[in-house]
This record gives sequence, structure tokens and C-alpha cells, in this order.
Amino acid sequence: MIYILAVISIMLGAIGQFTLKLAAGELRTDGGLFSLAMSLINQKLILAIACFVLSMLMWIFVLKKLELSIAYPMVSLGYVFVMLISFFFLQEQIYLTKVLGTGLIVTGVILLNLK
Repeated sequence: MIYILAVISIMLGAIGQFTLKLAAGELRTDGGLFSLAMSLINQKLILAIACFVLSMLMWIFVLKKLELSIAYPMVSLGYVFVMLISFFFLQEQIYLTKVLGTGLIVTGVILLNLK
């Protein structure tokens, strides 16, 4: 159960990164400081912040149950989720080097969790 909570927390962090990317694309930097400040108030940025806060709260429970040296490397699974979200929703390319690097990350997380 704690591993499922960890994965959900990591996925929420990845979704937060995705929505933060979308919000960043809507920032207005050409109209001065007031324009920038006003563009920070948007639904995508609020959703990103909500994802990050919920992810953090869930992560606190994960840290309560797992050793930090086991739990923290699992955060790198966020790279996998971000790569997939970027591919499907932002039409970013996936190259062989991305797949190999991500595969090494997943292998490392699996090895760390073997007892």
C-alpha cells in the first residue's frame, strides 16, 4: 500500500510539472511587472500548486513508513512519468537515449528496493 501511495505522490508531482509548463507558456513578460504578476493568477498555475501540495502531503506519509534511502530514489520515477506526459500531451520526441536513461533509472529503483 505504501508503494502505491508513493507512486501516486510521484505522479502528482509529474502532473504538477506538466501543468506548470502549461502555465509558463501563458506568462506575459512583455507588459512589465504588473502584467507578469497578473498572469501568475491562472487556473493552470493554481492546479500545479495544488498537485505539488497534495504530492508533498502524501510523501510525508511515505517517508513515515519507508527508509529515506529507499523512498527518495523512487522520486526519480517522476522522470519516467514526465517523459510520457510530454510525449503524449506536448508532442515532445522520445529518443533512444531518453529511453535508455529512463530504463537505467527504473532499474536502479528496482535494485534499491530489493531486499
